[in-house]
Amino acid sequence: MIATRGFKMMVVVFAGIWLSGVGLSAADYPDKPVNLIIGFAAGGETDTVVRALNDKLTANLGGQTVVLNKPGSGGLLAAQQVANAAPDGYNLLVLSLSHVLRQAADDKTPFNVLTDFEPVSRIVTQPIVLAVNKESPFQTIEQMIQYAKDNPNKLNFGSPGVGSLGHFSGELFKGATKISFKHVPFSGSAPSVTALMGGHIDFLVTALPAISGKVSSGDLRILASYADKRLPEMKEVPTFSEKGYPNVVMYGWFGFAAPAKTPPAIVQKLNQAVGRTIQDPGMEEVLKKLGFNPAYLTSAELKTFIADELKRAAEIAKRENIVIN
Repeated sequence: MIATRGFKMMVVVFAGIWLSGVGLSAADYPDKPVNLIIGFAAGGETDTVVRALNDKLTANLGGQTVVLNKPGSGGLLAAQQVANAAPDGYNLLVLSLSHVLRQAADDKTPFNVLTDFEPVSRIVTQPIVLAVNKESPFQTIEQMIQYAKDNPNKLNFGSPGVGSLGHFSGELFKGATKISFKHVPFSGSAPSVTALMGGHIDFLVTALPAISGKVSSGDLRILASYADKRLPEMKEVPTFSEKGYPNVVMYGWFGFAAPAKTPPAIVQKLNQAVGRTIQDPGMEEVLKKLGFNPAYLTSAELKTFIADELKRAAEIAKRENIVIN
């Protein structure tokens, strides 16, 4: 009995020391730069949005945040690096729907978005749209759908790559409308936009920021958006939902994630700093000008959101046979 009581006291003491250590590290955090790791090269959409909020995030966190680009394998290298990093809050992955879609389409993905990361917060969403060349004969989405029904597999649809957000969105559209067309994958957004500009594909599904300049210049025309309601910046563009396809709703998103087992107090401190940053009126205006919608979620909300996104993506991948080899 005495031995048992002594053992319990030792457990309590060590637990107290461990908890005080966690509390101390959270209170002192950060005492060195926090890396915001992006899995793509500088100048892309992910890089643009993170750099836009970096200075404000540094001020709200009370410690320096540094943007690091670790491109490679479609964002996999950066995700692996963070998944394997120490769970101390000093290396955060800029997580996106692309990581979730990759896991849904590739059973050999070297990480698990549900177990290898601790969600911190979502930061923004971005509209997904279907666009055609200015010379396209299709003036409305109804015209294109009818043509596809009358001429199966005659249309060529471009996306930034197999398993990309554009690919999933295009297949979601195809499944809902019961039409068929050929998928032409490219090695990123820029080549797919160039192909559409040159008339090498009939339509493209991509994030709005990737083509907003070409739309403004009149070189490209948007037939429909995947938003749940009309975009404030493009009120003349209908949604698929209002055209009778309520399940054709999808949008890109970005957020921050820490390695699994990062102390909750540190995650909470990061989340609060991100929340203050995203909800700052000045920052909201900056993000909207870049084509992004502020979309803050707490850590718990983001965790549930990611699980829901993965479930839906897996269903689409299975139904439309989207496989990354």
